[in-house]
Amino acid sequence: MTWWQTVPTFASAALIYFLPGLSILAAAGVRRLNLVALAAPVSTSVAACAAVVAPYLRLPYTPLVYFAISGVLALLTLAARWWWVREGKTVGSLADNGPLNAGDLGRWTATWAVPLGLVFAALLIGRRFVTGFGSPENFSQTFDNVYHLNAVHHIAQTQNGSSLSLGNLTEASSYFYPAGMHDMMALLQMLTGSPVPVVVNVGTIVIGAIVWPLGCMFLVSRLVAYRPVALVAAAVLSAGFSAFPYLLIGFGVLYPNNAAIALLPVILGLAVEMLGMSRSAPSSFIAPAVAFCAALPGMVLTHPSAMVALLGFLVPVLLGRLVRVFFEWREGSSPKTAVIRWAVVCTAYIAAVTAAWMVLRPGLGAAPWLPFQSNARAIGEILGSAPMGTTTAWVLAILTVIGLYVIARTLRRTWWILGMYLVAALLYMVVSSWPPGAFRTFLTGVWYNDSFRLAALLPVVTLPIAVFGAEWLLWRIRALMDNASTLLPGIGRASAAPISDLGEARPPAVSKVVAVWVTLGLLGLAAQGGTLSQVQDRLHSIFDITKASDLVDEDEMKILKEVGAKVPVDGVVVANPLTGGSLVYALADRQPLAPHIFGERTEKEQLLLDHWDEAAYNKDVCPAIRELNAYWALDFGTKTVIPTEDPFPGLADVAAGTAKDIEVLATSDEARLVRTTACD
Repeated sequence: MTWWQTVPTFASAALIYFLPGLSILAAAGVRRLNLVALAAPVSTSVAACAAVVAPYLRLPYTPLVYFAISGVLALLTLAARWWWVREGKTVGSLADNGPLNAGDLGRWTATWAVPLGLVFAALLIGRRFVTGFGSPENFSQTFDNVYHLNAVHHIAQTQNGSSLSLGNLTEASSYFYPAGMHDMMALLQMLTGSPVPVVVNVGTIVIGAIVWPLGCMFLVSRLVAYRPVALVAAAVLSAGFSAFPYLLIGFGVLYPNNAAIALLPVILGLAVEMLGMSRSAPSSFIAPAVAFCAALPGMVLTHPSAMVALLGFLVPVLLGRLVRVFFEWREGSSPKTAVIRWAVVCTAYIAAVTAAWMVLRPGLGAAPWLPFQSNARAIGEILGSAPMGTTTAWVLAILTVIGLYVIARTLRRTWWILGMYLVAALLYMVVSSWPPGAFRTFLTGVWYNDSFRLAALLPVVTLPIAVFGAEWLLWRIRALMDNASTLLPGIGRASAAPISDLGEARPPAVSKVVAVWVTLGLLGLAAQGGTLSQVQDRLHSIFDITKASDLVDEDEMKILKEVGAKVPVDGVVVANPLTGGSLVYALADRQPLAPHIFGERTEKEQLLLDHWDEAAYNKDVCPAIRELNAYWALDFGTKTVIPTEDPFPGLADVAAGTAKDIEVLATSDEARLVRTTACD
C-alpha cells in the first residue's frame, strides 16, 4: 500500500477527529481559531464518554452512534444557547474570538496567519512521520504495541469501547483502561475498513500534524498574544521539537500518552483563561469554564497522566492570580476580600494536588526506570530542547534564552509562565538525574519514573517562551529595517511600533511584511535540524519490518497473512504475546488466546498457555482445546520483544520441534502456523 492510497482514510480521520467538535462548538457560537483548535478535544470527549455510556443504553459503539450522539449534543447546545439569549442572559465569549488584528502587517497577514501556519507545521510534521513510518502498513516493533493494536481491533470487533472495561482485552481482565485514543482509531477502522496499522498510523499523523499545532496556537494566544506573528511562530516552532510529537512514538510506543499530550495545550489554555490570567481577559468566567468542562474528559480518558501534568502546571497560574489580585488591592482596584478568597483557593488547590499526587503515583515496584545522567546535563538538555540525549535544537535553544530574557524584563506580568516551565523542567531533571528514592517517586511516579514521558511534556511549556523570543527577534529585525528606511528614503517606511502594538494600522511596507514571513519560515525550517533527523531515523528503525524486527519480522508477517485462509473465523490461536504472535488479532482478524502480554486468564486459558504442546499425552489439555476451539498455534520461535523469562511455556516443545501430533499448515523460514491433531 502507498501513502496516496490512504487519502480516503485521512479524509475519514478528519471527520472522526473534527466534525463532532466543530458542530457542537459552532452551535455554541465559537468561531475562528477557537473553533478549530477546540474541535478535536471536544470530539475526543464525545467519543470517550459515548463509549462509556453506550453499553448502559444498549447501543453498539459505532461511527453511526458516535455521529448521532454528536448531532444530538449539537442540537441541545443550539437550543440552550437560543433559550439563554431569549432570556436576556449572556455567558460571554472566549477571549480573542474576534478576527486577528495584524497591526501594521496588513489585512492579508491577519487573514492567512492561522491557516498558513497550520499548513506549514502539518507538512513538516506529516513528512517526518510518513518518512519515519515508511509504509502505511508498518507498525511499531515495540512491547506496548501488542496491546495498542489489539485494543483498537477489539473495540471495532466488539463495538464496545468503554474505558471502564477495556482492561487487558479479555473478560477475566475487564477493568479500567483509558480508551480515548483507541476509541477514536477504532471508529476510524469501522468507518473505513482499513487495516489496523494503517488506521493507527493515519490517526497518529492527524494528532501530531494537525491537533498538536492547533493546540499550540491556542495556548500561545492565551499566554503570549492573539497576534498573527505569535500564532504563526507557535505553529512553525511546534514542528521543531524532538520531544513531541515524535519521541513517544519512537519509544514505547506510548500512543495514549502521545494523544493526551497533544490535547493538553488547549486544556491548559482554557484553564488559564478561566482563571483570568489570559492576555485578553474573557468577558465571562462561564464561557471558558464550559469549554474546559467539554474538553477535559477526552484528555483524561485518553491518559490521566496528562491531567496530573495539568494540575502541576496550574500551581504557578493560581499563585500568579493571587499575586495579581494582591497588587490590585495594594493599588486600590480590588477589595481585600478578593485577596483572602484567592489565598484560600490557592491553599486548598495546592493541598488537593499534593493529596492527589500521593494517591495516584504507583509504588516503587511499578516505576522501575532509573536516572541516567547528571543534573548539569539535564539542565542543558532542558534549555537546548534536547531531552533524552538528542542533539541540541540550536534555534529553539536561542529563542528560549531570548524568551527567558523577555520574561525577565516583564517579570511582574509573566513570571507565572516561567513557573510552568520550571515545573516541567524540575520533573524532567529529577526523573533523569536524581537518585532513586521516595522523593523522586513522589514527584515523578505518576509517570512511572519514566524520563521519556516527562521529556514529552517539555515542549508544551517551552513553546510559549520560544515564541516570546521569536517575537522579540522579529521586532528587532523590523526596527533595523525602520532605521534603514530612515537613512534610505527609497525604502517604504511603515509604522515603527513593535509587533505588540494593536493600534490602527498604516498601509504596510511590502518589504516589512515579506521580512516577517520569510524570517518565520526560516525559523521553522532551521528548527528542523539534526535532532529531528535522529528522531526520524529512530522512527524508521522501529517501524520498518525486516528479517531482524523485534516483534514481528518478515517471515512472521508472511505467516500472519496466511492465517485467515487456514484458521476458521471462530478459531482461537494459541500464541506467545512476547514473540508478537498475539498480533494475529489485529493483523489477521483471528482471536488469540492471550491478546496481551499481561492480564488475568481463566483456568482453561492458563492451562493451554502452559501446556498446549502436551495435548498428545496430557489428559487435561484436549478438553480445554475443544471447549475453546484452540486447535491452532503460531510458532514464532523463542525470540521475545524484550529480554525476559518466558511466562508462556505452552509452545516451548513446538518451538523445539519435539511436540507430538503437530500438523504444519504454513511455514516461512523458522516461523510456522501449526495445528494439533491430538484432539481430533
